[in-house]
Amino acid sequence: MKIERYHGEDDKKRWMAIRTDYCGSNGGILDGDIVEADEESGDVVVKINGEEKTLSFGPHGIRLIGRGR
Repeated sequence: MKIERYHGEDDKKRWMAIRTDYCGSNGGILDGDIVEADEESGDVVVKINGEEKTLSFGPHGIRLIGRGR
């Protein structure tokens, strides 16, 4: 799955990115709002406190899952 920069904010807020290599207390959930993400490459851009950060966890290093309502 891939979330692109041009997708609407409401669509992006339905998803959260988690690390596939992390088993800590928060389950590997990445902080911030997703700007863009790609499960295949493991790259994700998140916005934290108004600043965009690019993170890379290697191929298939993240999963995008729906937020519970």
